[in-house]
Amino acid sequence: MNKREFAWLLAAICVACSACSSKPAWQETPVYPTSGSVSVKGKSAYGAVVIFHPQGDVGMTKGNKPYAKVAEDGSFEVTTYVSGDGAPAGEYVITIIWPKNPNARGPSPDRLRGRYAIVEKSELKASIQAGDNLLPQWDL
Repeated sequence: MNKREFAWLLAAICVACSACSSKPAWQETPVYPTSGSVSVKGKSAYGAVVIFHPQGDVGMTKGNKPYAKVAEDGSFEVTTYVSGDGAPAGEYVITIIWPKNPNARGPSPDRLRGRYAIVEKSELKASIQAGDNLLPQWDL
């Protein structure tokens, strides 16, 4: 390999490395740790899917919506870009679907019968601020 080929190879590696070290444009909105818990009649809603629907502009693109899956103990940590990273600051309406089979790879009937599945009908809300956010327990 001559000096010219080596220089081109080195330049290509530098460009590739710099692209890997910066966040993609769709990840530029800052997120803040957000957690909470969901129960039904006092018992864990293990496997329920909690979706945060932004009200107004919270700066996200590509249709990302913060979401979480409820753990066995009823707790959840919100994910926007990578597992458990949190949600952007802003106001949200929350929808929850609790599959009968939380480990199903396909559709499973909603144990809540759609009561919290529609944004326009859900009365669950959250306000995310800069910093750590611990949401009140939702006992459905």
